[in-house]
Amino acid sequence: MACPPLGGRDRLRGLKGYTLMTRHRRFGFLSLIVALTATIVTSASAMETAASPGLESILHDCKTLSLAETGKHVKDKTAKIGHMEMIFVDGTLVPVLGRMGSVLGAYFEGRGAYVYTTVNGADRDALAMNVARVAGSLHVAGGQVNDTFQSALVLFSEPQFAELYASLGGAEAAPSAPMSQAFQAIALRANSSYPEFDFRTALGRLNGQGLWAYAEFDGSLKRVGFEYDDVVGGRERFFTFRKLGDYNVRFSETMSYQDLPGWSGDQRKSVVLTHADVVVATTDNKAGTINCDMTYHVRGTGTRLIALNLLNNRDPEAKDWSSPHLKLTVSHVLDADGRELPFSHRYGEIVVEVPSTQVPESDIRLRFEATGDVFVDMRGRHADNYFSFEGDSWYPAPHGWAGQQFTYSLRVKLKKPWRPVTSGREVSLTEDGQFVILEARSDVPSMHIAVLGGKYVSRSETIDGLTIRVHSYVWKRKAVLDNMPKLAAGIVKFYSSALGPLALDELDIVEVPEFGFGISPSGMVLITSEAYWNVHTELASGVNARLAHELAHQWFGHKAVPLEATDNWLAESFAEYFAGLAMGALASNEKAMHGFEQMLAEWRSEDKLCAGGGTIATANYLGGRDGARDRVCLLYNRGPLVLHMLRTSIGNDRFFAATKKFLDTANTGPVTTDDYAKAVSEAVQMDMSWYFDQWIRRSGNAKVDVEQHVDSAANGQFRLWGVIRQTPGQGFKKLLVPLVWDNGGKPEARVVFADQPEKKFEFLLPAKPGTIKPDPFENNLATYK
Repeated sequence: MACPPLGGRDRLRGLKGYTLMTRHRRFGFLSLIVALTATIVTSASAMETAASPGLESILHDCKTLSLAETGKHVKDKTAKIGHMEMIFVDGTLVPVLGRMGSVLGAYFEGRGAYVYTTVNGADRDALAMNVARVAGSLHVAGGQVNDTFQSALVLFSEPQFAELYASLGGAEAAPSAPMSQAFQAIALRANSSYPEFDFRTALGRLNGQGLWAYAEFDGSLKRVGFEYDDVVGGRERFFTFRKLGDYNVRFSETMSYQDLPGWSGDQRKSVVLTHADVVVATTDNKAGTINCDMTYHVRGTGTRLIALNLLNNRDPEAKDWSSPHLKLTVSHVLDADGRELPFSHRYGEIVVEVPSTQVPESDIRLRFEATGDVFVDMRGRHADNYFSFEGDSWYPAPHGWAGQQFTYSLRVKLKKPWRPVTSGREVSLTEDGQFVILEARSDVPSMHIAVLGGKYVSRSETIDGLTIRVHSYVWKRKAVLDNMPKLAAGIVKFYSSALGPLALDELDIVEVPEFGFGISPSGMVLITSEAYWNVHTELASGVNARLAHELAHQWFGHKAVPLEATDNWLAESFAEYFAGLAMGALASNEKAMHGFEQMLAEWRSEDKLCAGGGTIATANYLGGRDGARDRVCLLYNRGPLVLHMLRTSIGNDRFFAATKKFLDTANTGPVTTDDYAKAVSEAVQMDMSWYFDQWIRRSGNAKVDVEQHVDSAANGQFRLWGVIRQTPGQGFKKLLVPLVWDNGGKPEARVVFADQPEKKFEFLLPAKPGTIKPDPFENNLATYK
């Protein structure tokens, strides 16, 4: 999947806020039954021999789907794809054929049933919650969902059910006219959910590996869908559907995600962008060109097709990917020698056919030439004061969270009085008549770059070797422009001392004339206008903390890149927690700045809303009306509390040592939750994987009963003893429980590692303790009685 921008908690951008909790914005409007309008550019010199079908041939085959002239009567037959089992009790099964006669699926009518099973603990929690929210008529038991159905459509990139067809043995059954009509209707609906079936089929066939399959069931209780992706994502997905207004598509609402067994980090990095040279030019700050010379590292001998994310349009009202409004048109894709390559650009993706790779790992250089009236603001408007290329897949980038670790150069040409602001170290800023040209570059790999243009007033200051440029719109904010670099430098200094130096020596802080969010591309912080009103006195809104959060992403998000969505907390929760630590370290008192104690109190208050509402690992997979709210709660409130509990349990020195080692090991590469667990385990010299299993991959807080006694002991000592109890089972949590009392005005404590549902403890004390309180500072996610 494409990586969501690293940004503040309040960032909502129209329908994208909705699709974040369902699936990526890939609208599909045209039916698989009718001809799809494809942009196919071919070059005879780049095509494979006629004996080996190429991209154009496969897409042509997928343009039209139809039922075979005859099917078979089936009874009590079972087929399985991944964790989805389909039982054909009694009915007719008919092959689905492509335009050139190849088998691309199967359609069933009659009596059938499905059983979907999830084996992942965290996903079981998410499944139960999502089903209750978006498919309440279904029932979850033991990680399974089942229902009967009257019809089902299965599409696949390579033939399936061979054993089923071979064993049919029943009478032939020609599809009736009503059956054909029903098939066309369900195929049309399927296309509105997964129109990129033809792209996935081409990827599977041309690269010679991986199955992609889609199934849709007209269930008795609920219409549901299933995706099996061994081509791009390495996951299974079980979902239901929702229709929004007059949109001629359905939005799918996730009920379950499961990783496919055996998918390694290298598979998720089968295509990685390693270097980009991007040239952006406009004569009117509304329309222009975006030309990208890209280098991709490709894993896999025999790779013939590369799939990349690239927007088709920036129309905020688009009802499908093919909107002609604010459209980006790719005119050419060239190889390193300037030869035209076959490509197709649809669904917010572009697939490019390349000569077959001959070795397990290779570098491929491609040039993309595109034009469009896509120089718009974050609301998709041709604004009179700025445009933004940030997120939205505005340059061709690999699928997945770990597909971008690239160095880059940028050249941007705008019309005055606007000036460009970009990621990277500024190389030059020159004028050419009525135009302004900025050139920038970075030799430090990044995963998210941005280009903005606007009527900016800029202020630059170098502090401790770091050049900080602040870009705003109103010169009357001179005090803010003067103070912002100092505040940012102080935050960076704190992070550098704890986490290692900032990889870059320049930083741009850019005003976005919107409200309530921040975003952190490489070497940049984009922050909305209220941050510029008064840097030092806006306590309630937490603007300073938001700036600190976005700055922290230069470490958590760029130096350590989450491998996939389940690891997103390594960016967002860490950025939020370290923002709190920075605010506490920099504030002379809590009134001077939105400090750590205030943020800690806010996290605790908000955590009550999601303590039992899903897991941190599956935060991005929660659906329904409250899915976005729970995602924010889990990543930006509960996640920081999990880190706070860890720091107060293992101590500052070991916490910071583990975190710094984790970042140094990542070194601008992809990371997982297990990577951080390993760093913590090494710091404390014991296996800490249990901590992350129970707090990141499981939900809920601990409910603890502390029984304690104090008796006199020999030699004037006192014996503190008792037992800490929790209910056995799924609700049990291992805890380090501090028992704290006052000793002559100084706190004294003993710590019990409650690693069993009933843990006895005993300590000899030199003096009689005062009133003993378990965890009086509420560092643990637990309630005590």
